Amino acid sequence: MGYQLGQNSFKRRLLDSSNDLEKHLLRSQQLIASEIRKRNPKSVAFLGSGWLLDIPLNELLGTNTEICLIDITHPKRIIHRYKKLPNIKLVEMDITGGAVKWAWDCAKGKRKLLDLNILLQMGEQAVSSVANNYQFIVSINTLSQLHVPIEDYLVSKKRINDTERLQLSQMIHQGHVNGLPKGRSLIISDTEAEFYDDENFLSHTSPRVFVDLSGLMFIAKWEWAFGNNYTFNPYYKVLYNTSAYLK
Repeated sequence: MGYQLGQNSFKRRLLDSSNDLEKHLLRSQQLIASEIRKRNPKSVAFLGSGWLLDIPLNELLGTNTEICLIDITHPKRIIHRYKKLPNIKLVEMDITGGAVKWAWDCAKGKRKLLDLNILLQMGEQAVSSVANNYQFIVSINTLSQLHVPIEDYLVSKKRINDTERLQLSQMIHQGHVNGLPKGRSLIISDTEAEFYDDENFLSHTSPRVFVDLSGLMFIAKWEWAFGNNYTFNPYYKVLYNTSAYLK
């Protein structure tokens, strides 16, 4: 479904000097480092580690903390650089619990009906299985992205309607949040996108997270612009609202 391609595209966008993505990544690093220092856990798992750009890895490597980096696929450069470090574990897994294979089966006709409810249980169990082995869990800028490649794939295969698209997002996001353990989880995610025209008037907004996070402890919020030279979106300047929560 193009996960490696998506990771490479994200890295290339860092070279766009017109966006402040780097500030967003630094803010994420600082917040994570602060929360880890408060707890001093023996082990930390990062869900959606990617290129490690938003993870304070250098600081963590100076401690005895066991670090687990989890993603559906790791960039080859990351594997080569960190696979031999004794306190880093690289794990490749679908943290939706199998939604990728589920979507593939649906597209190939192996599932005649879209049983969306199963996605909640699969995601919850997958995240819980990780949480059982680590003292602190960080869902790092991944919640809003979990459903996207799956949804896009099913849309391209004409196997999902608009109502089901919303339900799919809700089930995947809810399962992810449910699986995070109480008292030892941090979620950082963009929650809303704002679209501005060339005269800087707000045209519309779009939710990025489809689960109610009001029951979590809100701890931080910031805004950042991505691709405001219209390379990311040819029609609008895009501003993301990112929030951080403790569970």
